[in-house]
Amino acid sequence: MHRISLFIVLLTLLVLNINDVSQAQQRKDHIRKITSGTDTLLSLFRSPPDSAKLRVYWFWIYNRVTKEGITRDLEQFKAKGISGVNLICNGGYAGKEPLPGVKFLGEEWRELFRHAVREAKRLHMEIGFNLAGGWTLMGPSVTRDNAMKKVVSAELRTSGPATFSGILPQPQMIEGYYHDILVQAFQVPDSTKEIDPETVIDLTDKLDAGGHFEWVVPKGNWVILRTGYTLTGHPWSKWKAYPDGDTFQGGEGYEIDYLSRAALDDYFAHLGKLVIEETGKAGGHLDYLWSDSWECGKLTWTQDFTNQFSKFRGYDLKAYMPVLAGYTVANADVSARFRDDFDRTIQDCIAENFYGHFADLCHEHGMQVGNEAGGPNDIPPQDVLKNFGHCDILAGEFWVNGHYNSPDGYNKDRRERLNLKQTATAAHVYGKRQAEAEAFTQQEKDVTHWSLGPSDLKPYANDAFCEGINRFMLHEATCQPPSDGKPGYEYCAGQHFSPNITWWEQSPAFFTYLSRCQYMLQQGKFVGDVCFYLGERPPLLAPPKYVIPSLGPGYDCDYVNPEVLLTRMTVRDGRIVLPDGMSYRLLVLQNCTSTSPEIAKEVGAYQGLSVSPVPSNAMSLPVIEKIRELINMGATVVGSPPEMSAELKNYPECDIQVRKIAAEIWGDLDGKSRTERRLGKGRVIWGKTPGEILLADGVAPDFTFTGQTENPEQFDYIHRTSGETEIYFVINRTNQQEIRDFTFRVAGKQPEIWNAVTGTTRMAKAYQQAGSCTTLSLELDAFSSYFVVFRKPIAIDVKGLAKRNFPELTELCKLDGPWHTVFDPKWGGPAKAEFPELVSWTKRSEEGIKYYSGTATYTKAFDLSKYAVENVKGQRLFLDLGEVKDVAEVRLNGKKLGVLWCAPWRVEITEAVKQKGNILEIDVINLWANRVVGDLNLPKEKRFTQTHDVFRFDMLRGSTPLLESGLLGPVKIYSATDD
Repeated sequence: MHRISLFIVLLTLLVLNINDVSQAQQRKDHIRKITSGTDTLLSLFRSPPDSAKLRVYWFWIYNRVTKEGITRDLEQFKAKGISGVNLICNGGYAGKEPLPGVKFLGEEWRELFRHAVREAKRLHMEIGFNLAGGWTLMGPSVTRDNAMKKVVSAELRTSGPATFSGILPQPQMIEGYYHDILVQAFQVPDSTKEIDPETVIDLTDKLDAGGHFEWVVPKGNWVILRTGYTLTGHPWSKWKAYPDGDTFQGGEGYEIDYLSRAALDDYFAHLGKLVIEETGKAGGHLDYLWSDSWECGKLTWTQDFTNQFSKFRGYDLKAYMPVLAGYTVANADVSARFRDDFDRTIQDCIAENFYGHFADLCHEHGMQVGNEAGGPNDIPPQDVLKNFGHCDILAGEFWVNGHYNSPDGYNKDRRERLNLKQTATAAHVYGKRQAEAEAFTQQEKDVTHWSLGPSDLKPYANDAFCEGINRFMLHEATCQPPSDGKPGYEYCAGQHFSPNITWWEQSPAFFTYLSRCQYMLQQGKFVGDVCFYLGERPPLLAPPKYVIPSLGPGYDCDYVNPEVLLTRMTVRDGRIVLPDGMSYRLLVLQNCTSTSPEIAKEVGAYQGLSVSPVPSNAMSLPVIEKIRELINMGATVVGSPPEMSAELKNYPECDIQVRKIAAEIWGDLDGKSRTERRLGKGRVIWGKTPGEILLADGVAPDFTFTGQTENPEQFDYIHRTSGETEIYFVINRTNQQEIRDFTFRVAGKQPEIWNAVTGTTRMAKAYQQAGSCTTLSLELDAFSSYFVVFRKPIAIDVKGLAKRNFPELTELCKLDGPWHTVFDPKWGGPAKAEFPELVSWTKRSEEGIKYYSGTATYTKAFDLSKYAVENVKGQRLFLDLGEVKDVAEVRLNGKKLGVLWCAPWRVEITEAVKQKGNILEIDVINLWANRVVGDLNLPKEKRFTQTHDVFRFDMLRGSTPLLESGLLGPVKIYSATDD
């Protein structure tokens, strides 16, 4: 009996074990099957990876932070879909007076910093550090010798023969700081300012340390020119503590000398190594160090500039220094070339001695480097693309100023996004996967704080994506102790993306949209038919995206500088190619930022530089030799021949060499009757536009739509190609619903329509193919967007048989008032209120509603039976809220239906709705601005919010106009039937 029982037990265990093994194997097989059939592009579109999620600027203003606030922020960022923070310590504050905080770099600050590093590690979040107590590299460690400098001069006129003994005039001196560079003497015949360089005498050794000068003056009239350097004196070249400046006590100091490797080394030794050591003590890792936007003015000198000039330009600058004082050396042409060479040296020093060396220092310590390396304003001459070539994280920025004054629903002014195309093109030509932007910055009267919701921000995001940006760093989140209350004390610019905002719990809906777009736009390579060569005349700046007249709408492009042309360009199968896979059909020798006077003026004004729309007729010998090589290899190069060298080196022989090679390339072309010739495997074209050439070559526009000729900027796009997949992002730039036919330069592939707001996708059912293109209809709501994806092969004669690609909506009913509402008394609202009709809260007479900020719940009961069309195959039902200010969360009969934050304010209710007895609940969340404005009109003890008593620059005040808020409707129910 015992043996039988044991046998049965053993047999049972064996069977169970076999069964368990079998189930485990089945699970493995199922997983393997799912994995092998996984649509990676689609799955990661719906749930983007961290590399496609948002970063955020994380401000420690006045270093007023606590461990509790740090942990709360990082946990909430992670939960809501932000994958990384860029920590910035400064004092740029919205209020009247500084806030109390810990001492920057003191032991308490270091412990808080280490806590942040530990928490980021625990949460698997990326963390970077802006290396300053402000935006760019500045602070108390920067000596005047390592600060920004400029060339200054003073002159004395004398005649000989005579002996001069005395004090030379003192050139401009800023803050008592001045050093001599050299003293020169020269004759200026006939009272002109034209100098023979052979007559320039170097008399530097005749000047003693006290400024006393002795010289036996030869016969004739002479100018004694004393040249030296001092500090630049620009307001932002030396930071001050708030309220005189935008840093905190102990953070004041000079900007570093961005031309000097030694200045950067010294700065890094003081601050860079300190934060690296503190990070190590925390057992963590800084992902990158950062230098934010250049807003510190121009600089023209550094201690070893003479040597730098010789290294980069190949000749000694001393004989030509009088040009900087307004004299003409040799002739106007020579002087202009020297002036350009001087500016090019500034460009090269910034690119290599700052951005390049900063990258080296970061890499040596196992970190990446990130920079807003293109401005945004009041910059010295820069080759911005070259700057970006040294960056791991390339960043521009875009603003949302002027939103409420725009008749178009948002401000389309290019100045608000002027350096985005520049950032993106740098990423393309230097082989960087991501092009980042500081996103949604704002600083203006009455609307800076808590005044724009996600639907307001969406059109700016869409524009940035079409410029080529594919990752945002949200600007900004202010870290603060939770005890400071809500909405808290804020930085003085940007939006506020922190747990203190009213719509924080709903923010993942907006953040996920941005991350989905970023994921898709990080795939593969950008598609541009044309690469415009910017030339060599300083400054080298790329313009924003615009409809280029010579190219026409529907084509896209990149821009290239001499470095990329010389070191990264080659030719394969007739296309100009770069090492990382980018390629172009045409290389256009534009030789300027833009030939459009309007665009050139905008770029120049923004950067504080003179930018000419007239193409340069100069080209250096290495560049023209490389162009000859590219054409011989099979490239198509478009443009006129240069007439002279772009450099002063080896003048005038350099001009002869350039003209000789130009004659070899362009031959008998005159740009009028003779416009094209072949050379080797390629061709050169002069006198035809790139648009004409592409059409003649059979290359149709990449993106067209009905009505494009009349209004080419009504819609926009960007195109990425990844293997066999073509990805187009299409946006509606109007605040109206639009239905239009769009044509894409793709054939033989099934079009799919992907919605980044909802994460849903659909196969296009109504489309046709012709030639190399596919045309389909899109229904775009106000400021909406779609990805149109081509990846599954079909025959080139296949077309969609349906009439439309979207369900046809039929209005069933309108849910008129009354609506019952519940407000939160904690924020001054009534516990209950009734809306006979849907109006903005600001139109109500009750102050508790008029000034209310936060969440209010609208409730309505309704029956559907008299409207419903029963049992019709394919019928779906949708609830449309009309218009909402600013975010809505919908529940029907207790079922959560999701968050609505942009047009169409619509959600499907098919599975939740009943014939009778429906209970509809809508949580509506507005912004903080109204409650803050209301509180500014109340005594402090009666206020509901905790924030600034006075806002800097009148960003909010008691008279600030209130923002529309609430459920505005009309609320309707639609039936929808797929075609």
